[in-house]
Amino acid sequence: MTFIKQLSISLIIFAVMFCVTACSDKEAEEAGKKVEEAVKDAGKMTQGAGDKVNEMKENAGKAIDAAGEKVNEMKQDAGKAMENAGEKVEEMKKDASKAMENAGEKVNAMKESVSNKFGEMKKDAGNAIEDACEKTKEGAASKDDGC
Repeated sequence: MTFIKQLSISLIIFAVMFCVTACSDKEAEEAGKKVEEAVKDAGKMTQGAGDKVNEMKENAGKAIDAAGEKVNEMKQDAGKAMENAGEKVEEMKKDASKAMENAGEKVNAMKESVSNKFGEMKKDAGNAIEDACEKTKEGAASKDDGC
């Protein structure tokens, strides 16, 4: 119950008790005791309501503080995650750059190897042609030494 509702109920109880005691045939002293008892009960109820309100206020304050701490923690975690992601991207860039450099070196090595092979094949083909020319001249008994 809210504080205002409890206070209202207490005042209504007090008013009813006052009316009942005022209208009865009993002695004034007994009516005074009942009124005093009703006032004490109403005071206890309002005290309890006030304590409950203070407790609720404290709990709400603690919950707000905890939520603030959690938000700060989440913010720090997000910052760390972003920093780690940035580092990972940089690492990936370096790895890609190294891979491209290695690929370039391999392509150059392959180009040089193919060039050397073609040079050797060209030389071998030239030698084979010259050998065939010389054999043909020998077979034809040609006096021309040039091939």
